[in-house]
Amino acid sequence: MIIFKLIFGWIIDILLTGGKYLLYGRILKNKTGSKILTPKEIKSFLSPAHKGLLIDGAKNRLSVAESFQNVCFVARVGAGKTTKYIIPNVLDKGRQNVSMVVNDPKGEVYSLTAGYLQANGYKIIVYNPHNLLNSNLFNPLLEAKNHIELEQIAETLIWIGNPGDKDPFWNNGASRIISVLLKCLSFSKNKQNFNLPNLYYLLQNFGEMGEGLDKWISRNCWDPTCPNDRYVLNEWKGVLTGNQETVQSFVGVCLTSLKALSNRDLQGFFSDSDYKLTNLRKQKTAIFFITPPEHQQYYSFVTSLFFRAVFNECMRDQHLRGKSLPVYILYDEFGNSYITDFVSVANTIRGYGVSLSIVLQSISQLAMKYGQNTSEAIQGALNTNICLSSSDPVTSKFFSELSGRVRERQVRDIEKNIEDYREYNLLNTDDVRTMGQDEALIISKNRYPVRLKVVPYYNNRIFKKASLFPKPNFSNDERKINVSFEQL
Repeated sequence: MIIFKLIFGWIIDILLTGGKYLLYGRILKNKTGSKILTPKEIKSFLSPAHKGLLIDGAKNRLSVAESFQNVCFVARVGAGKTTKYIIPNVLDKGRQNVSMVVNDPKGEVYSLTAGYLQANGYKIIVYNPHNLLNSNLFNPLLEAKNHIELEQIAETLIWIGNPGDKDPFWNNGASRIISVLLKCLSFSKNKQNFNLPNLYYLLQNFGEMGEGLDKWISRNCWDPTCPNDRYVLNEWKGVLTGNQETVQSFVGVCLTSLKALSNRDLQGFFSDSDYKLTNLRKQKTAIFFITPPEHQQYYSFVTSLFFRAVFNECMRDQHLRGKSLPVYILYDEFGNSYITDFVSVANTIRGYGVSLSIVLQSISQLAMKYGQNTSEAIQGALNTNICLSSSDPVTSKFFSELSGRVRERQVRDIEKNIEDYREYNLLNTDDVRTMGQDEALIISKNRYPVRLKVVPYYNNRIFKKASLFPKPNFSNDERKINVSFEQL
């Protein structure tokens, strides 16, 4: 009997002790803060039934409304941003009544998708300033609808060449000169000369204090719609205010920024336009903008001018009525170009039925190109952030912080009212960097993070078949490009 009581007491003591630890470890443990969404929770915003951006390369899409709230996709070189995001989205939209604009540095997206898109009724436009025989022509001045947009072109030409200039005085002075010359070119009776090659020609003949252009300015500074308005002439006089050294410095910045226009192919590319962006939202169209990856810096101002024109066209007042075609812009290598007032673009373009995806190699590219404060404002305008594995340290830290933190409270001694508290990252930087090669981290809107398996287009049976369509024949062997210049 004594032995039985000892054994029974020992069992009860174990049960009570275990229950005590169970109570403390589970019932009296409180965890709040961030978490990884469960598959059931993911379905609340990613669904095969949605018609927006394809996120996983297979079936899970954002809604159209969320697709119009901008995406930032970050992946290092070789991680698969083209094969896992851009190409799947282009092919996925093949049967929809939308238009697309794709920055396609290597021409890979065009080669693998244009044939399928054309077979589904898309008009295919290719801009390739490095290969005019296989390119449409693009004159950004003809796309500008007012003087504000001409001034944007002036700013783009200068700031893309001098983005890190700490003193904006020189850039602003140079932009002012280009702005005046563009306005005068727009007034010229020789409409075929309203292009960038003529702008460069005028700058080359500027003289010491503008005397090389005085006669030309006096003939072309009058707005035909307001023939008595002297405002452009007064602008010209204002440009020349100051000492000769300062004015020459402004002109030097202009010539340096436009030096690529001495390239004969670029002169031909900018000489005219054979496609009007006004048609982009009237007929379903796929535009591919191709520049060689090894010459990204050289062509960066061309890319910037083109996408600035696309943004302006997409945000015309008539598109607010909801009757225009939706546009999906897949802006690869965004960090190698510069868009004036991009914060405003990113915050407002969503209201015009446009989905904008900017694709970066590192989140640090935004700060390098736009400065820290502006880059943070840009990030605030991007609703969905996605990254692939093997991210660089800055990107890994950004997504680690964006993922949020976990707060945990646990009672250590209920009788003495003692509790432990700790707070930690949901995902450390190493967790972001070492994700699987087939994984993506998605952080959207006010939701918790999602870790999702992503599939490259060639592992998707439908997309693989679509990519085998032969690309369209495109040649301009018989086209003649003539660049004429103003008489000074």
